[in-house]
This record gives sequence, C-alpha cells and structure tokens, in this order.
Amino acid sequence: MGTTRSRSKNRNSGSKTERYSYHPRQQFEDSDMFIRWKTIDHYLKNDCLLTQAELQRLDDHVYSASDTSWLNNLFMKDFWEFVVKFYPLWLAPNLITLIGLIVNLFTVLILSYYCPTATETAPSWVYLLSAFGLFAYQTLDATDGKQARRIGASSPLGELFDHGCDSASQVFVTLNVCYALQLGTVRAAVFVICAFSASVFYSAHWSTYCIGQLRFSKFDVTEAQMSVIAMLLTTAIFGPQIWSIGILGYSLKHLLVTISFLGTAYQTLGYLSVIINGGVGRNGSTVAGTSVLFPMFPLLAVVVPYCMVYSKSNSKVFEENISIFVLQFGAVAAKATNRLIVAHMSRSELGLWDWIYLSPIVLILNQYYDFIFTEKKLLIWTTVYAYTSLLIYCFFITRQICDHMGIYCFTVTRPPSHSLQGKPAVNSMTKK
Repeated sequence: MGTTRSRSKNRNSGSKTERYSYHPRQQFEDSDMFIRWKTIDHYLKNDCLLTQAELQRLDDHVYSASDTSWLNNLFMKDFWEFVVKFYPLWLAPNLITLIGLIVNLFTVLILSYYCPTATETAPSWVYLLSAFGLFAYQTLDATDGKQARRIGASSPLGELFDHGCDSASQVFVTLNVCYALQLGTVRAAVFVICAFSASVFYSAHWSTYCIGQLRFSKFDVTEAQMSVIAMLLTTAIFGPQIWSIGILGYSLKHLLVTISFLGTAYQTLGYLSVIINGGVGRNGSTVAGTSVLFPMFPLLAVVVPYCMVYSKSNSKVFEENISIFVLQFGAVAAKATNRLIVAHMSRSELGLWDWIYLSPIVLILNQYYDFIFTEKKLLIWTTVYAYTSLLIYCFFITRQICDHMGIYCFTVTRPPSHSLQGKPAVNSMTKK
C-alpha cells in the first residue's frame, strides 16, 4: 500500500480539533476579480470566488492519499516514472493535465459523432483512436504530479486542477463504454450508467471531505480505465457485435454491465461506510466541521432533476440525442464535484445552490408547460449554458488562486515581482 502525505509550509501548528473546526463564511471582501457591474459581481461572489479566509485555509491544505491499486503498485508507477523523464523541465504540470483532458475530449467527440445514439457502429480506427486517447489521458493525468515534484512546481492549485479535470473527463470515459457496447439499444441504459458513474466519483471525494484523505482501492481508477481501453481495442478488432454473444442465456454486454455495477456498488458502499463512521472533525464532522451527510444534497440536486426530465419525456428526443443529454449531465455533475473538492481543500462549508442547476430546471419547466420550446433546441442551449457556467467557475477559481499564491497556471515561471506585493510565497504542497 502506498500512502502519500504532503504538508504545506504554512500549515498551522494548532490541534486537530482547531484545524477541523467549523468556520462560517465571512462577509465577502472586495476582489480584483470583480468587473464593477453589480449583477455580474453578485454572480461571481456567490458562484465562483473564495473569500480571503478560504484562500488562507487553502494555503494550509495537506494532501493525503492512500493507494492500494493493483496495477499502480504492480508496474504502472514504474512506467509513469519512466515517462516523466522525457518531459522538458519547462513543461508546466497543469499544462500536462489540460493536454490530457483535451485529447480525451477530442477522441470521445469523434466517437460520439459516429455513434450519436450509442446504437451505431463506428469505423474500427475510431475505437482505436478512443483507446489511444484514454491511454494518453491516463498517462498524462498520472505524470503531471510527478513532473510538479520533479521541477519543484507543486502547489494546491495542481491538486485542484488535476481532480477538476478528472471530474470533467469522467463522463467521457463512461461514454466510451456505452459506445463500445452499443448500450443505446437498452432504454435509459446510457444515462443510468453515466449517472451511477458520476455518483461513485462524487462519493470518493465526499469521503475525502469527511476524513481528509483520498483512498484508492485495489480495483480503482487505473484498473477501470485499463478495462475500458481493453474494451475499445476488442471492439476495434471484432466489432461491437462481439458483445452480443450469448453466455448462459445472457448477452456478454449485459453480463459485463452487471459485473461492473456490482463492483462499483461494492466500492460505493466502502465510501459510504467511511462517511457514516464519521469524519475527522469535532463530533465526527467533516474537515470543515460540517455534517458528513450534507454533501448528499448537492448530489441529489444533480441526479434527481435529470431523472425527472428523462423519465417524463414523451418523445424520443433524449434517446436520439443521448450524447448531448449525458454531456450536459456530466457538466453539472463536474461542477458539483469541483465545489466539493474546493470545499475540502479550503475546509469550507458546502453550499447547495448553484447557477448551473438552471439547465435541468429549464428542461423541467419546459416539460411542465407543455413544451414551449423545441426539446432538442432547448437541450442544446442548456448544454451550452452548463459548460459555460462550468468554464467560468473554473477560470475564476484558478485565476483567484494564482493571484493569491503568486504563480502562473500553465507556465513554470513566476509573475513579475511587482505583481506579488502582499501575496504569500508558493508553498511546497505536493500535487499528487
């Protein structure tokens, strides 16, 4: 088992009880992020920005992880250590993370172009390209932190950027499975699997918010991604019809989905067990001193509305545009997970409302009032809004942390000295 624990130079020497005590959100101070337009500044203050106290606690963040992954400890860590030696020293860790995300997104979008309803058969090279994209993403995602430690550019921003990109790409990885197995032939299968996958990912960070440590099980992210890569390669060679072979009276793809469901359910129960047994804060609270059960409500606020929208639709718009529908859901789930990660790292209470929820709310209202707008057009526009909201949030959070810590996000050079007056030096918290 590998355990990683890195400490910030600015870490307080107070007791555990003091460290994990409750800190109500203070009155928001003026910020350089404001554009001096009252409505937009109000949106930024309540949706995108951290208070000065939250930024200070972010400086004090301690990254801790326990890794018992089979493949990681067997040979993948050695492979990643080998790969990182080829990176130039000027290559910023966050840029590595971003490149991996873009590659994964690009290959998934190509596959979704050929399989928009997850019932079509794509050319073999498209499945091969998706397998390569996922492997490239996995490698880049695993080596960004190693590059950060190699060049001395580690920071809390690196951990946040890494996990934030993971939350956004999680739906892309799941869609690869749906396209390879042609799960669009089963009603609601694509959405259910993506919703379940997003919930498991959220639960992993929920447990981290409770105990302050990210725990990887023996069969975790690396094993799951390698399984998806093997599935894509098999589909490229034999075609998606290979998964329709009957075994014991059941098709192979149904058996694979059932086994995957049982495995992830077992993993989720492990996360829930950690949560129910209480956090590290006072009286079993979270790292922010808040209830360990409250993060359940943002998760429900993401999943329940989309279940309502999908189940109440009398048309086949969502089935015929399942890729767009699931991508929108993935954006909303990613922002909820990002908020949870930020709350964990800054030891802050988690809010319930998020303006990105307007996407499913508008879809629900359109159904309630007998389709004022065309469902497909509204689905496209609400998806655009969801990703715009997610990108705005990520941009302002990243920029605010960079300004606070006096660093750049995508280069290893520091800003000019005159721009760092009054700003703390970069701490040495290991990224990953």
